[in-house]
Amino acid sequence: MSEIGTFFTFLISLVIIMDPLGNLPFFILFTKKNTSSERKNIAFNGSMAACAILFFFCLTGNFVLLFFGIGLPAFQLAGGFIFFVYALQMLHLIPSGIKTSTEEEKEGIKKENITLVPLATPLLAGPGAITVVIVWQQKSGNFSDIALLLFGTIVACVIVYFIFRSSEWIIKAIGLGGIRVLTRLMGMLLAVIAVQFMVSGFQQIN
Repeated sequence: MSEIGTFFTFLISLVIIMDPLGNLPFFILFTKKNTSSERKNIAFNGSMAACAILFFFCLTGNFVLLFFGIGLPAFQLAGGFIFFVYALQMLHLIPSGIKTSTEEEKEGIKKENITLVPLATPLLAGPGAITVVIVWQQKSGNFSDIALLLFGTIVACVIVYFIFRSSEWIIKAIGLGGIRVLTRLMGMLLAVIAVQFMVSGFQQIN
């Protein structure tokens, strides 16, 4: 696969698993007491905090796997399973509550500052997003590949920021029903990506 193809595959996977549209109702709920200006600042700070978290795992993922003695095939299989569970949630085939618990959601409503928790993590940079960057980091062969992943992470977080920044307009334009439809479509695509991850993992097992 070409570098451009790899970049867009990674970018699409990361944006889908971060699920900015699916998390939009949570963002609006958590920031309903904030002004429009404050909401934009929270969207920016939360997206950048998520970017920093993903940067950390993108740069250190190799050491994490070496420390625990985990091979790439095993991580791909586990990652594919995680993605598939997320996809089922996005398709509303299993109950929600995988990214955040009911307690975390209630805390998010009460908190004055939701930038780091629960917005940056676990909503945006949760287990699924972290798995994406670590798997792709393991596939990277040189510094330019890592730089491409870091750039893709930045682009993904910028996309998330603009979606959250435009939350009021998006809700007015397509409504919650439109968001659910788009989330289901992305869930279907994520399910395909999840299966491909698991197939790749099985193929690398000797």
